[in-house]
Amino acid sequence: MERRDDKKTEITEVTIFGREYPLHSDESDDYTRNVAQFVDKRMYEIASEQNLADPTRIAILAAMDIADRLLKKRNARAVGEDRTSQAINRLANVMEKDTDSGNAETQNK
Repeated sequence: MERRDDKKTEITEVTIFGREYPLHSDESDDYTRNVAQFVDKRMYEIASEQNLADPTRIAILAAMDIADRLLKKRNARAVGEDRTSQAINRLANVMEKDTDSGNAETQNK
């Protein structure tokens, strides 16, 4: 969560994996609750899938899974942005060649 000086810090009570936490955030209560619900849901999924009971281990696995998903999305976006940039450069080169050949034809007349 990005800190913004123009917003005041909110304290939102959330429940994650059966425990209550007061979270300080610059985001709205709704946003903070949505983030907490996302983490809570993933922790319960991991606990069920892996048949685990240790909350610390479950939290670490959930954090690793969420970070993995985030990094994969960032990398995919970066690849997409790179491909877009390359396509724009190719189009610019084609347009430049067309413009140059158009100028040459005009000068030859």
